Amino acid sequence: MKKYVRLLPFVGLMLAGCAQSAEQQELATTAGPMPEAATPELPNPVPPNAVSEVPLARLWRVAGHPVIYQGSMEVEVADFAAASARLDTTLLRRGAYLTSARETTDSDRHQQTLTIRVPSAQFLALTSELTQIGLVRGKELTSRNIAAELAKLRSAIRTSSKDTMAAQLSEQEIQRLTEQATLATLQLTYYQLRPTTELSPAAGITSQVQTGLWFGWRALSVFLIAACYIWPLLLVAGLWAGYRWYRGKLLIE
Repeated sequence: MKKYVRLLPFVGLMLAGCAQSAEQQELATTAGPMPEAATPELPNPVPPNAVSEVPLARLWRVAGHPVIYQGSMEVEVADFAAASARLDTTLLRRGAYLTSARETTDSDRHQQTLTIRVPSAQFLALTSELTQIGLVRGKELTSRNIAAELAKLRSAIRTSSKDTMAAQLSEQEIQRLTEQATLATLQLTYYQLRPTTELSPAAGITSQVQTGLWFGWRALSVFLIAACYIWPLLLVAGLWAGYRWYRGKLLIE
């Protein structure tokens, strides 16, 4: 009996352990699975060329120096009206304006020639967008760094303080160069080819017959008009010929 009494503490410890284990299992079932540790999101790396660049734009830039941009383009379009509308939107978006426009239409093409002024910072982007309105047949761009010219003119103003006329001329030249460096100039020509109609052989023969009849009628008209002017001479010549014929007939008899 004493042996069983000694075993009672061990039995109590075992029951307490089983109860604690059952309690933990019930808590785990109620709470559900443990959430996984949240992985911090890393920001997407910004590509070095995130800003879209115009092709070869970096080769045209002269950092910190005033540059005069000029150019000319010739573009063939498939739809003249649609190209004009798209061009108008593009110019407005780039802050450009027209200084001259000339539209012509002949037998083979419908064409418009524009002189465009655009801020120099938008010049390369504008010429790049204009290549999308049609097929580029010709393109020529030029740039001129005028930093040395401006420095020379400013030096001339400082040295010619007594010569008012020379100083004014130098200031006017500085203003002119600055304005050209602020606004670039682009000569744009775009056109749509007109379809040519080929004549069939039958149509060609008909046209030639009509031309021949018209030429004959014109020749007859000219002859009749000339006869009306010289009818007295013709009458005298006719009478003279009749007299010679009648006199010759008398001599024969």
